[in-house]
Amino acid sequence: LVYEGPGKITLADKPKPALQAPGDAVVRVTLTTICGTDLHIIKGDVPTCEPGRTLGHEGVGVVESVGAAVTSLQRGDHVLISCISSCGKCANCRRGMYSHCETGGWILGHRIDGVQAEYVRIPHAETSLYKL
Repeated sequence: LVYEGPGKITLADKPKPALQAPGDAVVRVTLTTICGTDLHIIKGDVPTCEPGRTLGHEGVGVVESVGAAVTSLQRGDHVLISCISSCGKCANCRRGMYSHCETGGWILGHRIDGVQAEYVRIPHAETSLYKL
């Protein structure tokens, strides 16, 4: 489900995401939902979301691949995808303010492609995915 500007969404084929950093994981999405925040984006209330962005930040799936720095997850793990991506190490994360993570926060379906897709890349996988 791809945002194409205020009031415009499409279904589109996109390449399967690849690992971009050692802490990433790629997850095959099995369940997802449309959140009220997605509706605000579609309405045009979130100008920082650019056209072409795959929406969605709430989902469940199966780990497809993990980066070299990911040790707590492996291919085949069933996971909950957090709506907030957090490094767990920056000053904000250390204070428990994960949504203000210096290299994460609310990025899925906003700053990077989200979970309304068959596959999604999850940055900071060890602190942004939860085994089920």
